[in-house]
Order: sequence, then structure tokens, then C-alpha cells
Amino acid sequence: MNQIEIEPIPCLKDNYAYLISRPDSADAYVVDPSEAEPIVTALQRRSLTLRGILATHHHADHVGGIADLVARAGAGTLFVAGHALDRERIPAQTEFVDVDTSGFVRTRLTLFGRPLLAMHIPGHTRAAIAWGIPAEGGDVPGDVFTGDTLFAAGCGRLFEGTPAQMYASLKAITAIPVTARLWFGHEYTESNLRFAATVEPDNRAIGERQGRLTPQTTPTTVALERATNPFVRASSVEELAARRAAKDKF
Repeated sequence: MNQIEIEPIPCLKDNYAYLISRPDSADAYVVDPSEAEPIVTALQRRSLTLRGILATHHHADHVGGIADLVARAGAGTLFVAGHALDRERIPAQTEFVDVDTSGFVRTRLTLFGRPLLAMHIPGHTRAAIAWGIPAEGGDVPGDVFTGDTLFAAGCGRLFEGTPAQMYASLKAITAIPVTARLWFGHEYTESNLRFAATVEPDNRAIGERQGRLTPQTTPTTVALERATNPFVRASSVEELAARRAAKDKF
């Protein structure tokens, strides 16, 4: 069975990188390596060889380890993929994926025989991209890497995008099946839920989620975000904008 495994790799203060592997393969891929050493340690521990890097956006705390990883592997031995709009902003980028906001589509890249899916999700940055891995034999993502666009119970700051873009991106991410797992970029969940409770004090699902918090909360699911994320649950662009402004001051 072509079973893909995803291992969160804590980096920096509160970042997550993700190591993608398969039990019967020595190959591996990594998402958002903010620093190289934790990735190298994980690869060596499991005797894996890095074959590709996926970047969700260009910020240094998501791509800071790419140059070192590429140098260690040797030029031309692995790909570095990001959105085409991030050209010259992601170190050593070799794959310029030109996808739009209409939904997840196949790219020309594959991971362990499965098509790598992608969707443009602007809002946090202008070139943010979500990477999706489908169930075997399908085109619907079962696992999605959201970077800093969607967090557990939250969303990213609007550095290069607009409230309208973030609203559309969150709706698109959470339009996939409710069982899909969402792997996000930072461990902000405790703070995000405290804010969510001020927005919807009568939402029992938020309180229940607070009651079962663990130190590592990734991944979340589409169902959980629909039930507890105040930005996903915003009923309009204006409401999202107001909630984002309030969270910035929280």
C-alpha cells in the first residue's frame, strides 16, 4: 500500500516544517524548512534522502533552510517548488508552479507516485500556495499544507494581501472534504482559541477544543476549522477584516 507519512518537525521558536516519506522508500520531501539542521537530523535518523522541497511562501521563517539543504544535497539533485509569483523570492527555486485560486489542480510534480496538487491562496502574501496530497488514485486532497494562510483556529496577518483575498482563500481551503487534514505553519493554537472565544463566547466547540489542547496541535481538519475558526466562520469580507484587525491587537 502506498501509505504516505507526514512528520512535523519543530523549527525556530514556533514554526513547523513537515517531512513527507513512505515506509518502503528511502526518499523524502520537506515542506517549509525554516532552518536546515532539524531537517538534516530527521533525515539521518531515518536514513532518508531528500528529493524535493515545497515552499508555501517566501518568508524567511519558511525558506531559511533551503539554501543549506540544497548545498548539502548538491545542485540538481532535488527540486525546490513554489508559486511562480515567488520567483526570485524563494532560494534555489527550480519549479515555478503557476496555479490560480479556483481550486486544487495537478502540478507536473509527483510524490511517491501521487500527483502533487496545488492552489493559489493569497492573503498573507501575494504568492502563497497550498500544497495538497490526494488519497491514492484520486485528485481530492486528503492532506494540505497551508503555510501561514490558515492556522488552527486562526489565519495569517495580511502582509501583502487583502481581506477579500484571505476570505476567498480560507473558503477555498475549507471547501474540500471535512476529513482532510490541514498542516499549518506555526503553533499559535492556544492564543488563537483564546481570541476565538472572545469572538464567539457561546460556541461550545471552541471551549471543547480549548479543553483538549496538547503541546503540538498540528494537523487540524477542515471539520474542526469550520466549527471553531473565527476567520473561516466569518460571514463576509467585512467581518473577516474586523476580526483580523481585532486579532492584530489581541
